[in-house]
Amino acid sequence: MDRRWIVLPEPVRLCVLGAGPVAAAYDAEHRATLTAPDGTVVTVEDTWRAVDDETVEIRRRARVERAGASAGVRLELRALTAFPGPRSMADWELFIPGALYKRNDTDHDGAEDYLGTYVQDHRDDRLASLAVLAYAPALRRYAALTRAEAPQRDTPIAPAQRLARQFVQETDVGSLGLAPAGGQIELRASLPFAEEHSFCLNTAGDGWAAYAPNEPGRELTATYRLRVAPADSLTAAIWEVTRAQMETLATAPRPPGFTFAAALVARNLLTQQYYREWPEDPREPAGYLVHFSPRSGRTLGSLLEYGFSGAQTLLAYTSIEHGHRQGVPLWIERAQRVIRFFVEHCQAPNGFSHGMYDTARREFAYWFTGILMPFQYAGDVRRYLGTQVTEALAPVARALREVRGNYTRTMCESVYPVLLAYRAERRRGREHPDWLAAGERFGGFLLATQAEDGSWRRAYDVDGAALSEPRQWFGASDTERKSGTLFPIEVLALLHELTGAERWLEAAERAGDFLIATYVDPVEYVGGLNDTTHIKSVKTDSVGVMFAMRSLLKLYERTGRTRHLDAATRAAQILASWVFLWDVPMPPGSPLADTGFKSTGWAVCDVIPGGSYVDNELLEFTGDLVNVAAAAGEPALLDVAEIVEHGMHHALSMPGAMHGYVAPGIQCEGVMTAYWMSDPEVTEFSGAVNKVKGQDNDTCNGLTNGQAAYALFELEERYGTTDFAELRRRLFGTPAGDGEPPPAGSPVSGGS
Repeated sequence: MDRRWIVLPEPVRLCVLGAGPVAAAYDAEHRATLTAPDGTVVTVEDTWRAVDDETVEIRRRARVERAGASAGVRLELRALTAFPGPRSMADWELFIPGALYKRNDTDHDGAEDYLGTYVQDHRDDRLASLAVLAYAPALRRYAALTRAEAPQRDTPIAPAQRLARQFVQETDVGSLGLAPAGGQIELRASLPFAEEHSFCLNTAGDGWAAYAPNEPGRELTATYRLRVAPADSLTAAIWEVTRAQMETLATAPRPPGFTFAAALVARNLLTQQYYREWPEDPREPAGYLVHFSPRSGRTLGSLLEYGFSGAQTLLAYTSIEHGHRQGVPLWIERAQRVIRFFVEHCQAPNGFSHGMYDTARREFAYWFTGILMPFQYAGDVRRYLGTQVTEALAPVARALREVRGNYTRTMCESVYPVLLAYRAERRRGREHPDWLAAGERFGGFLLATQAEDGSWRRAYDVDGAALSEPRQWFGASDTERKSGTLFPIEVLALLHELTGAERWLEAAERAGDFLIATYVDPVEYVGGLNDTTHIKSVKTDSVGVMFAMRSLLKLYERTGRTRHLDAATRAAQILASWVFLWDVPMPPGSPLADTGFKSTGWAVCDVIPGGSYVDNELLEFTGDLVNVAAAAGEPALLDVAEIVEHGMHHALSMPGAMHGYVAPGIQCEGVMTAYWMSDPEVTEFSGAVNKVKGQDNDTCNGLTNGQAAYALFELEERYGTTDFAELRRRLFGTPAGDGEPPPAGSPVSGGS
């Protein structure tokens, strides 16, 4: 590594509980002795090793030689960029996996959108790749700080400790971070962790920190790497560091102990248990009421939700596939009723698609999806969701009650599976012209609402007018407001495949150009999720990256244009940065520790909780990721798809590993790999606030099992297998890893 690009004037900082830090420079042997204000004496020895021409490894070993009056000690490492040229934050693009991309400023007001500061540190268990980096685009060079070995142990943080903010804890979970330093960037690490600003405790962003017990002979050890290297773009820098960390952390698939085929059977049987019909309603609705606590199995609410978390038509499509593949006509007939209700009653003449039907009130409902769902069915929302979430979202809920409309995402997610089901049935000799007509009717709505620049807005009212208020819900800049462009291409591409009409492809190409220019090239992916817990709904999230990747891939498959594949590949590389490359140690006694949960392969949801919360959305996109890997000739992306497909099955209840759930085939919406708004508060819904590490969010919804089936059906249909070793052989002519056979118990193709 060329050390002219980075300096360590005070590489060692000692912090003791209750006193200010002290710092020291190295002696000639990379050693230092520090004395804290309380009398504690700590010696530090850093062993430096060149890994390659651009990377040095720092193996830190610290020892408490004399314990002073303080109860706890913590060690920090600080390194400072020394790049020629940068004068302000505007000259830098930053990266913290799942938490900070470019500058976290998609409303373009010049300020960080969430924490409100670029002084950001994140616990190791919130860092998918245990890395942070700063990229100088004018110099096409970046500096990165990574942890070279994964933490192995952690203990619960008690409510009293969380309230105290500073406490003593037995853990080797540290933190990595960065901060502005004049025109340069400071890269920093702490052991145990310290977060100067964080949403782990509350919406106010209060900081917190842990300290190791201060006792003679206590040792603190960690291994870090500093890297300074050239890169043509922020995406290239992020992808390079992600791949390097996959190697350093020895990232590998974690087989769940059952086959994907067995998982598909369990997921479908669970979904079928929640099928319902309402013959007393003249509209004769039918659907899958899969929204419940996995520990009770009791359905919450009375809504049939189309798109997003309810995914009625996606479940119908996958039920049709299950029915044909396993020879069960009942599942097909049920799915046909679900789709029939949607196409006959849930679309307006202009193609607008309603998002929710309330079976109890026999009327359509609006907006109350995802985190807002309890505002629809809970009497005392504050008791159900807690004070923080209720106070943040109640004004939004009140404003949305006055608007009859729907999100672009949920409309597209409703119609796309209808077209998939139409294609699946047609291939088997069954025609449903009304299903195709519904797809074309919605396609007409998309053409009518597409802007001249190729974009769509985030949401529309029933007359097709774009919605803009509340701004925190529908966007404060064109980048945010027009994030609806992420979703329609899959619908338009499939309409083009089914009908051959060029108008669908022309609209899709215009949208693709907008996606590349607005989200992919600037690395400002935003707007995949419909909801939020606080601050703003239109935010940087992994789902936005997933849909950008899929949309550009689907466009490439229709056009064959290299620019579409290149952009899809860049999106896939950014998507990889959201994926956990290591197994977070869970606190003993926590639900995830008891079930042996492995976090490798799980994707961070969005930048507000950051890596504290991982969820299931990526289950739907593993087939797309494999397809990008195949088209781009990029085996490392296949590696990412493999760890995702294996790892995300670790939270599925199966015989012999029920996770305390009431039936096989249940997978919670997400799990906690760290802490999130965890100031103690008692709520009826454990997925709302007071989220602590090692828990799930106690919510199963329809989306998860539909997503999992969609992706596996995609792989099986296209490649004839869901065995990743076989996929790798067919696509790249090489076995997994170094040629060793896949681990025992790896899922293999066995039909579904």
